[in-house]
Amino acid sequence: MNRRIRIRLHFSFLVFNAIVFSVQAQGMLLRFYIVCALHEAAHIAAAALLGREIVSVDITGLGIRMSLSGHRMSPVFSDILILSAGPAANLTIYVLLTLSGRTGTFALLNLAAAVYNLLPYSQLDGGAIISQLVSGTPHEAAAIRLLSGVRAAFSAGLLIALLKYGTPLLPLFILSLLLLVSEQKQTG
Repeated sequence: MNRRIRIRLHFSFLVFNAIVFSVQAQGMLLRFYIVCALHEAAHIAAAALLGREIVSVDITGLGIRMSLSGHRMSPVFSDILILSAGPAANLTIYVLLTLSGRTGTFALLNLAAAVYNLLPYSQLDGGAIISQLVSGTPHEAAAIRLLSGVRAAFSAGLLIALLKYGTPLLPLFILSLLLLVSEQKQTG
């Protein structure tokens, strides 16, 4: 078993945090980081349950990417379960809090984390799941074109929302642009 995990903190993570800190209330930031930690803990727990080992962790402004080794079952099925674990944990927490009458910021941040991470960008869980499902199939090229349009429409919708609702949406809009550009570099 490999006990050394390579962890890299990228400068983009610090830039993203500076943007978030500049436009969000500080009281919400601790809750945001707790939600992110719960999300990542679910990925780690799923990997451990499936006999996968974390080799490296990259912490960037676009999210956290873990590289895994070791496969006990089909790598695609295993990867999809691990990728789904983070959003599933956030959705479960949201539902439990909502059912118990606690519908405040922490519950909404969990819902937002689940929805955000299911967006179809390859750097996020949703895009990685889609990639696992279509990679090597006859529909791969069509799926890539469709997802490019969805990503562009999402960024355009965020721009409209930013113009209407103001700076609280600025970090999300900037992040969507960074994801869009990063996606273009990977496919182009």
